[in-house]
Amino acid sequence: MDTAKEEVALADEGFVEVDPSGRFGRYGDLLGSGAVKRVYRAFDQREGREVAWNQVRLRYFSSDPSVIKRLRSEIELLKTLKNENIILLYHFWKDSEHNTLNFITEACASGNLRD
Repeated sequence: MDTAKEEVALADEGFVEVDPSGRFGRYGDLLGSGAVKRVYRAFDQREGREVAWNQVRLRYFSSDPSVIKRLRSEIELLKTLKNENIILLYHFWKDSEHNTLNFITEACASGNLRD
């Protein structure tokens, strides 16, 4: 996505970040976080639906490239799975500038894994 289009999307939609394709925009709302991952509220501009923007901070794995390779493999596998009990994966990419692995999944509307 070119810089001018990204700036328009950020300003018009209230996004704090847009994925490289320009399809998904991330809001600042943090839905949850763990030791190495944060999940933000996001929006799929093509389909007009809310999604979850998952962001893994790769600095925790910088000493072991095999872990990053395994993460990417697991994300690739998730993309192929189609089951009503597994969240859908729409898109993923590595952001070298911020040293993160980002992936977009369907948003879970309510509840948690314990429900």
